[in-house]
Amino acid sequence: MLNAKKIMMFSSVHVWNDTRIFYKEAMTLADAGFEIDFYAIDNGMEVIKHPRLQVHLLPACTSRLARPLRWHKLYKIAKKSDALYYHIHDPELLLLLPKLRKKKPEAILTYDMHENFPADIETKTWIPKILRKPLQKWVLRMEKRTMACCDHLIFAEESYLASYEHVSCTKTTVYNYPIYVEPIQKERSDAHFTLIYVGSITKDRGIFEMIGLIRELQRRHPNQYRLKLLGPMTKRLEIELQALLKKHQLGSVVQVYGRVPYPEIWQAYAESDLGLCLLHPIPNYLHSMATKLYEYMAASLPILASDFRDWEAFIHKHQNGATSSPFDSEKLIREVEKRATNPSLYIQEGKRGRLAYEQHYHWGIEAQKMRDTIYHVN
Repeated sequence: MLNAKKIMMFSSVHVWNDTRIFYKEAMTLADAGFEIDFYAIDNGMEVIKHPRLQVHLLPACTSRLARPLRWHKLYKIAKKSDALYYHIHDPELLLLLPKLRKKKPEAILTYDMHENFPADIETKTWIPKILRKPLQKWVLRMEKRTMACCDHLIFAEESYLASYEHVSCTKTTVYNYPIYVEPIQKERSDAHFTLIYVGSITKDRGIFEMIGLIRELQRRHPNQYRLKLLGPMTKRLEIELQALLKKHQLGSVVQVYGRVPYPEIWQAYAESDLGLCLLHPIPNYLHSMATKLYEYMAASLPILASDFRDWEAFIHKHQNGATSSPFDSEKLIREVEKRATNPSLYIQEGKRGRLAYEQHYHWGIEAQKMRDTIYHVN
């Protein structure tokens, strides 16, 4: 007999304190009275305690070739579990579902899709170009076979739906909106206008465009601007970034924090004036709304974002910032300078973004959707 108040939630890729998986979904369900067995990757950070949420840490793999061993371990744990619900977060774990369905026909299986993985393969730099198309075709076949075992699909973006209309299970879009936070007390500096970026730090997420922007601002207006970077990056990129900062004497201008626990990012937001989201126009970004856009709005920060069609429409609708090509350095500079020299403009943009967040874009709305559709919480 499976326990109707127990969920096994697991990831073979994400760290245990991933914001969407742990702070939003797992904590929401634990607060709703479910017992959560939670499996994700150890990153050395102290685990947060919750009476109904048991965190099990998986060692980080040193190579992708070792990952199948992790999948096998998770399958053996799932096979022995008495949970009614199994909630996975990675496309590779779809491979476990046919066996798990056969073993537990009464279990409720949910795949939580954070990104359109087949589309994203086209831009995965770690995959040799010659292999991307064949791998994409294999993934599409694999998804078709394994998703037939799902009871529910959760999409982080509505744009994914068009690619999965053929799947017959329940499909729900649960946007990755920020957890509701009260308005933060701003700690703006009279000495500096501070730009901030929060999220994974990669080349295609605009790290070198952001460094180019702050470098030129520093050249034109010495010591008037600062840049905060919060988020994980590869060791290779970190070495490259630090060398660049040293070469251009930006060590005192750019603060690099690495991965920061979710509750602590709000202090960084309180000390900032403008949120950056200068992603490159690659397929998986063009039709997705980056989570950081909503976080900037929650923190009453105006936004300077890439000029993707959906993002332009969104920012125009709420009048809470500006867009530009991430490669148009002169326009980026103009948009930053425009706000740095006109505090009333960026403060009003921030207030409009905050109001939209309160009315439409916080996690409480999405949490209710997840509880009602997947877990049927009364």
